[in-house]
Amino acid sequence: MSDEKTIPSQEELIDAIQHVKISNPEYGIKKVTQQLTEDKPSWTVSEKRVKKLMQTQGLTNTVQPVKSGVKDDPSIPVSFIDPKLDFKSVSTNVVAKMIDPVTGKGLFAARDIKANETIFEETPFIYFPSWQGFSLALNGNACGLCAKPFMRVSRLAVRCPHCDMTYCTRTCKNVAWDTFHRLECTRMNPAIKDFMNFCEGENWCAPMAVSRMYAHMILAHQKGELDTVLGHYEAFATVNQAERQAKETEWIFMESPTRELWAKARNLLKKAYYSPPAKCKITKQLPEALAKQLFDDEDTFLNYLGKFNINNQNGGMFLVHSHMNHSCLPNVSIEHGNMSQYRLSVRALRDIKQGDQLCETYVNPRWDKETRINYLSKTYMFQCHCERCENDIPLTDQLRKEMRLRPEND
Repeated sequence: MSDEKTIPSQEELIDAIQHVKISNPEYGIKKVTQQLTEDKPSWTVSEKRVKKLMQTQGLTNTVQPVKSGVKDDPSIPVSFIDPKLDFKSVSTNVVAKMIDPVTGKGLFAARDIKANETIFEETPFIYFPSWQGFSLALNGNACGLCAKPFMRVSRLAVRCPHCDMTYCTRTCKNVAWDTFHRLECTRMNPAIKDFMNFCEGENWCAPMAVSRMYAHMILAHQKGELDTVLGHYEAFATVNQAERQAKETEWIFMESPTRELWAKARNLLKKAYYSPPAKCKITKQLPEALAKQLFDDEDTFLNYLGKFNINNQNGGMFLVHSHMNHSCLPNVSIEHGNMSQYRLSVRALRDIKQGDQLCETYVNPRWDKETRINYLSKTYMFQCHCERCENDIPLTDQLRKEMRLRPEND
């Protein structure tokens, strides 16, 4: 058996370097070279050559995150691991890694985890409930942030000083005020009412969620936090909403009226948020280039629509949870409280080893293979190749028990 080493071609070496950077975006030239030596023991690779190729490929800057996505396929979501996201503030039980350009990022166990253990809990970065929940809030019957219904008048309840919106606690009121309500308050910003009525008439939650993302950016800019907040939003997996809907067979007939709806929503939102009334006390306008991008560029608006639609968990966009991928044989479940979908917890379905990827299911586990595959392709833009789909495994009694599924005749 020959122990001779080979010199990889330029294409082979570039591909290997990119693979290392996807998994370890913080690695510099020296660490990339060391990793290549471990991954490719049959290669002869010098640090000087690695440095030259990393420089020509723009991979030497360790601050810039490596993004997923395929250049010639806009249906593949683009995402990256946000270098400013403090995972440990949410949980020390998980770590994020880039997997490959198509799958994007994933969430992995940082230690061995026992079955039924709560791995982490998280509140959303931004949230918009169902229209039923929002209508309850507008009528004073639910919290204006978490949409928790009011069973009775609480001593802890706090109202907006300008409108009738009520919050279950001062904490909820402060979060709402700091992230969106200062611009969404119809007494302070009457123009937002037309946008809200339009969305309600269409039973359309996604534009309302986009409006809260835009409000979040505007209000973060007042506190000098725009770069951080914008970076968090950009890191969410993103695919243009037009690309999502192009998957639908009726798109050829629905494209024109749908684009009219998008344009109307964007124009109404611009009227409300581009230059808010003085009552909103917006003293710092967004940078001109960003404002034009958000309010005048159709693709940017559609990117945020798509961002919400593929990331939201019952209306919430969660910074850590959003790293989690799908499997039809999941090893974790996502659970919410009985009264509100606002906060989530992630529970281990079985023992999980350190380094294993954490996967939830995006589908009803009772669905057959064809239904699951069609739904995932249309809604989340990927083909599932998990063990259950590859081997056409039926829903087992063990999985029913782990996921606490009720009997189908209940």
